[in-house]
Amino acid sequence: MNQPPYGHGPIPPGGQRFPGPGYRPQPPGYPNQPGPGYRPSPGYGPPQGFPAVRPNQPPARRPPIPPPLPYGPSGGAPRPPRRQRGGGLMTLLLAVVVLVVGGLVLVAVRTGDEDKPTAATDPGTGSAGANSLLTDQDGTLLPAECAYTQWSTDVETARTFFETAATCLHDAWEPLLAKQNLSFEAPTLNVSASTEGITTPCTGSTSSFAAFYCPANKTIYMPISQLQTEIFRNNWVVYLSVFAHEYGHHVQAMSGILRRANAERVDAGVRSARGLELSRRVELQAQCFNGMYLGSSNAGGGLSTAQMNVAQRDANGRGDGPTDARDHGTAENSGNWFEIGVDKNRTFDCNTFTAPAASVS
Repeated sequence: MNQPPYGHGPIPPGGQRFPGPGYRPQPPGYPNQPGPGYRPSPGYGPPQGFPAVRPNQPPARRPPIPPPLPYGPSGGAPRPPRRQRGGGLMTLLLAVVVLVVGGLVLVAVRTGDEDKPTAATDPGTGSAGANSLLTDQDGTLLPAECAYTQWSTDVETARTFFETAATCLHDAWEPLLAKQNLSFEAPTLNVSASTEGITTPCTGSTSSFAAFYCPANKTIYMPISQLQTEIFRNNWVVYLSVFAHEYGHHVQAMSGILRRANAERVDAGVRSARGLELSRRVELQAQCFNGMYLGSSNAGGGLSTAQMNVAQRDANGRGDGPTDARDHGTAENSGNWFEIGVDKNRTFDCNTFTAPAASVS
């Protein structure tokens, strides 16, 4: 099965987006920018270079998303074991015989589905939301003391910047997966001036894509020409945020979340309503992981309050446009999940797969 890219997905001829998930910016007022999907929140008009952010001004607060539902049938609490009907006296007599002959023996009577492993004990057979990384209520990122290198559109300088960030992201995420006995390896980075001549297992030979993660070869592609540097200029926290989002997809891949979500999506039909909903849950979770990392970097002194304001404002503009395939979520939910990642800093709170449907619209 060809695996879709996760990030700034490719845009085939005719303007229709690749059916796989993506993370594509497109500010209004800049019609010639590549890739649809970037819709700013109200009041965030075309910037003069990039909107100035006043230091020490906290991001706007929104009503919090309801916490994820406990995992279980239909998203509710786990059902108690079903009681077996009839035969109560016979069961009691058999228990007495066993106690007399063989000593104390615990007899468990199970029926129907209860003989099968549950998603909670066997994440490989359950939904993506049952993954141990998401059910751990203590899964937090420690403050990341990352000294980011200089940013420039020069390819070598940009490559060093993303390599430094990748090292910090690895140091942040690897302990959380190790805690769940999940192996973790660093992704491969592909930093280039443009998309020309790049062939990937996820996009083929098309050159119409922006930054994205390809799970087939565990590679993050960061073409500088597609980062809209003419808009964001030296506000490198925006490029860091895009990179942290793509790295979030790598965390999903390493933990098994992405594999399970992809399987569910194929079963449902990738273009079906359920398939698109699963795509949005994948993308919004990567946005939440993005917020977790940037928040931990802010706590460690690597990012300033002003930079976090810029990142928050940018997160509020990442979302599906009116003509898009509805595979990423609204700009409002993009900002909501980013903020949950920053404020809560728990993978448990980033469990988009057990969140209400309205929270992943």
